Amino acid sequence: MIRTLFINLAIMISFFFIYHQLFRESFLSRNSPLKKKIAIGCLCGLLGIFLMQFSIKVGTDTRIDLRQIPVMLVALYGGWIPALVSGALIVLARFAIGINTSSLIAFFIMTFSLIGYLIIPTKVKNVFSSSLYMIIYSNLWFSLLMYVAMDNIRTYIYINIVFWVVSGIGGLTAVYMNNYLRKMNQLFKEYKTNSLKDPLTGLNNVRSFDLEINNAVNRVMKNNEKLSMLVIDIDFFKKINDTYGHIEGDEILKQVGKLLLEVARPFDIVSRNGGEEFTVLLIDCPLDYAVNVGERIRNKIENRPFLLHNGEQRISITVSIGAATYPDSTADTDCLYRLADEALYKAKRRGRNQVAAA
Repeated sequence: MIRTLFINLAIMISFFFIYHQLFRESFLSRNSPLKKKIAIGCLCGLLGIFLMQFSIKVGTDTRIDLRQIPVMLVALYGGWIPALVSGALIVLARFAIGINTSSLIAFFIMTFSLIGYLIIPTKVKNVFSSSLYMIIYSNLWFSLLMYVAMDNIRTYIYINIVFWVVSGIGGLTAVYMNNYLRKMNQLFKEYKTNSLKDPLTGLNNVRSFDLEINNAVNRVMKNNEKLSMLVIDIDFFKKINDTYGHIEGDEILKQVGKLLLEVARPFDIVSRNGGEEFTVLLIDCPLDYAVNVGERIRNKIENRPFLLHNGEQRISITVSIGAATYPDSTADTDCLYRLADEALYKAKRRGRNQVAAA
């Protein structure tokens, strides 16, 4: 019996691992698309049918299995549609084996369990508490219906003890492993996002900037277009940090990043290159237009009061901007950032709060 239980647990864990590899980018939830709910419901129904084939022998003529666990999980995370699909497949498969007293009991256990599986998660939000209540609820129906069907009270007690232990171990193991794999996938997605995005502003980071500028250069070379770059630096940003603290400085950076996205065109590329430095890649843009965009950014920032994190105080800031364009400023795309950066320092030497072109 222990050997068969171990096989069932191994089957479920293997299924969850494969499932989370296939659906790594999007988890099942109550807001998932209908097609996804049906597909996952079918997969969990097949898992339940597969578990039926590895049922655990209890006594001479009685077998128990963990077919209800996949239904419980999809009900817990996806709601009634995947639960109904998986439960229906399992019931149909059981009737296909034979219509008798055992299959009818299995049908009623699944039906009554489904009702609880759909109600309990709406009342109990904690995943583990909810799953524990769901296991107890379905086990109570198993005990009740088996009591009606069985004559030998000693056999009934023995089967019930084994079933409660097996379903408890199987159900809690399945919930733990599924929850663990969901968290691992979530961390993987966050690490993947943070490797290309600045976590503070949500803009492209330096690594993503390098990838984007290479793609942009390939595009403009292929289409014979112009490529402009703005390098933007917040004036006296260290003074803001020293006066108001780094939390307020971070808030200013977030607001500046949001403003840059508002000014840039949808296909332009906005990045935070580190500290208080930002860049905007302007696709198919000549130098004079890039300077105009830079001036528009400078003017908007100068005239916008920036709200501090505490929500009560507003401060004014300015930026210095350097602009460079391929091929107007240089015929070498590798020099584009360096020339824009040199133009930025030209603007700073001239008194800051202005735009300078290479």
